[in-house]
Amino acid sequence: MADVEIRCDDVKPGMRNSERIAVFSDHTGKKHYIRVEADFLSTIGGVHYLPVGLVQIDRDSGYRLVELPHEAETGANRLWIKPENIRTVESVMS
Repeated sequence: MADVEIRCDDVKPGMRNSERIAVFSDHTGKKHYIRVEADFLSTIGGVHYLPVGLVQIDRDSGYRLVELPHEAETGANRLWIKPENIRTVESVMS
């Protein structure tokens, strides 16, 4: 089973020390903000990633429709993301 993460453009401090605000872009370049616990994000080579659910892949554009862990500040729950901003992580079943 594969888990999917989207690349964050930036990560800012949250309201509490344990929170972060992940900033990411949809396929149009519009910025979205979502508050999560700091340990919910993964970091690889200084790049932060937000775990999301993969809903659909558009065959023509390659865009991925993803479901966010909860509603973003824009009110969005699902967004189209460019494939270059997606990271697939192979999960290990226990």
